[in-house]
Amino acid sequence: MDPETGEVLIDTLGRRSYTTSIAFGPTIGKNIALAYLPHAYCQEGRKLNVEYFAETYPVEVAGIGYKPLYDSENLKPKS
Repeated sequence: MDPETGEVLIDTLGRRSYTTSIAFGPTIGKNIALAYLPHAYCQEGRKLNVEYFAETYPVEVAGIGYKPLYDSENLKPKS
């Protein structure tokens, strides 16, 4: 949802934004959500809100498309 208006994000074709799944990422210490966002809202660092069971939570866009949140530059040793 747009934090300023509280409205659900809708793209130019009338499709609503939605979250497909949420899980805790223990390595990065944060919850990770996979979601569909309209193209106009796809900027890393953008602040949005997610509503879950009538409660609103602040979120931030951390990656667009495929982007690892842990070791994004592939510098950690491999086993």
